[in-house]
Amino acid sequence: MAALLEIIFIKMPRPDLLAPLLILFLSLLTVKIRLLNMAAALSGALIAWCIWLGTGLNGLVLLAVFFVSGAGVTRLVRTEKKAQGADRKASQVWANGGVAAVLGLLACIIPNKADYYLLLLAAAIAAATGDTLSSELGTRYGKRFFNCISWKPDQRGADGVISWEGIAFGILGSGLIALVAWLLAFDGEAAILILVAGIAGNLSDSFMGARWQRKGYLNNDLVNLLNTVVAVVCIILLILAF
Repeated sequence: MAALLEIIFIKMPRPDLLAPLLILFLSLLTVKIRLLNMAAALSGALIAWCIWLGTGLNGLVLLAVFFVSGAGVTRLVRTEKKAQGADRKASQVWANGGVAAVLGLLACIIPNKADYYLLLLAAAIAAATGDTLSSELGTRYGKRFFNCISWKPDQRGADGVISWEGIAFGILGSGLIALVAWLLAFDGEAAILILVAGIAGNLSDSFMGARWQRKGYLNNDLVNLLNTVVAVVCIILLILAF
C-alpha cells in the first residue's frame, strides 16, 4: 500500500493529475445525462482511475468501449424507462468493473507485468461486455428461449435462460473488446485468447444464473462479478496451455 501511495502522490508526473480530474468530470456527466446515479458514477470514476494508473490509455479505452456499448444497448431496449431516471447502481458498476480495477492496481504496483495484467483486464471487460449485450439484446430480440442447462423452453428474461440470438450478441460483445485490444496493444493470438475467455465468462454467467441464482444462493451482482473472474481464470489457463 505504501508503494502504491508513493506512485500516486510522489512519483506520478504532475500533468498526469489531469487524468483523474477528467475521469471525475466524465463520471459526473453520466449523472447529468441520467446514465448512472451519483454513487455509481463515483464508483465508475474510481474504477477508471485504478485502471488508468496501471494500464494507461489502453485500459481506459477498453473500459470506455464497454461503457459506451453497454449504456447504448441499455438505452435502446429500455426506452420505456427514461422517465424513471438512472437505474445503474454502484453495486452493478463494481460487479462489472471491480476485477478490472484490481488488475489495474496490480499493473501499477508491478509495472514490469503491466502488459500481462492488461491482457487479463481485457478478458474481464470482454466477458462483462458480452454479458451485457447478450442479456439486453438477447432478451429484446431473441425468438426461442431455453434453459442453458436443461435446454428446455423457458421464460424470457429468467435467470439462466438464453437464446441463440443472445449467444450471438454476446460473442459480438466479447469480439468487440478483442478487436479493440488487438488494435491498441496485442497481436492476433492474444486477441483470440481474449475472445475465447470473454465468451467463456459470459456462458458461465448463464450457467451460474440457472444453477445458483434461481435458488437464491447468488444475486445478479455476484454472478456478474464471477463472470469476469471466470474470464480471467480462463485466459490465464489458455496462456499456460499455449
